[in-house]
Amino acid sequence: MTKKNLLEIVIIAFLLFMLVGLVFFRKNKNGEISEPKPRENWQLEESGGKQELTEEEKAKIIAGNFAINYYSYAWGDFSNIESQYCHMTNEMKKREEIKVEKMKKEIEGQPRRYFTARAELLNPEVILFTNTEAKLNIKLRIDNLSCAIVQRDTMVWVDENGDYYEGDPDNLIINSVEKNIEIIMTRIGNEWRVSKIGEIE
Repeated sequence: MTKKNLLEIVIIAFLLFMLVGLVFFRKNKNGEISEPKPRENWQLEESGGKQELTEEEKAKIIAGNFAINYYSYAWGDFSNIESQYCHMTNEMKKREEIKVEKMKKEIEGQPRRYFTARAELLNPEVILFTNTEAKLNIKLRIDNLSCAIVQRDTMVWVDENGDYYEGDPDNLIINSVEKNIEIIMTRIGNEWRVSKIGEIE
């Protein structure tokens, strides 16, 4: 693994982290845009500089970010899955494309709903790791909110009726649930790809 490849992985993880923040931002008391909650900092450091990531640590970072993005979405928007195709094996990508097309057809003609699911990482745990395969249990807390971010003059929050909302989106949380997610990953060349994701009962 070259330093260039390692840097690319760290940059991809950081960009995924920033994407979640951009999708689920909110206004603070001063009217400025900020993230609703701090995310876990995945960057590993040691005194005197950054620590080189092991393959197991890389798989853990990718799996955690994948799960956060996969389970964070707004009603009618499937970019939480579509934006992750590049991190899936070809077999999983085909399955997810079929699933997304089916969900899009199911909501055709339905009135717009303003609903958001926001996932936060609680605990990633490596269950199995080899040079070519990894299995992880990812614990998430998912907040379900009766509001959404929409494009008006600017990007703004609206409540469940579609009316402009200036308050704290956390006040519109309907419920919060914890989910245990299993992720199986396959190493293809120098990249870790997700081959399966699902909830553990």
